[in-house]
Amino acid sequence: MGGRERRKSPRVDVELPIILEGADGEVRGKTLNISASGIYFELSKYIEPMTKLRMGLAIPLATENGKEGIVQFDGIVVRTEPETESEETKVYKMAVFFTKVPDSSMGILSKFISTNL
Repeated sequence: MGGRERRKSPRVDVELPIILEGADGEVRGKTLNISASGIYFELSKYIEPMTKLRMGLAIPLATENGKEGIVQFDGIVVRTEPETESEETKVYKMAVFFTKVPDSSMGILSKFISTNL
């Protein structure tokens, strides 16, 4: 059976630094890929699926050397790998579906994705 892409939004493989702030303080990680509908990233902290998040991400702007656009969004964790928290696990991978992206952020994100496809 062919590996036909089922996603509606194309994904771009990209490693960008990401910071999540919460009750436990700041956690740093990196993106693995991003699309107009979600983001896949890794962190050293476990986040349970169905957790709501508010995040910001600095995205390089292709048209302006060295400048970044800030993309802000609300989302929900739809998958965490591994599925359970353990002391042995050093890195967790999470998929977040965007639930709210302001128009200005979506413009920056869409331009970045189309430029990097």
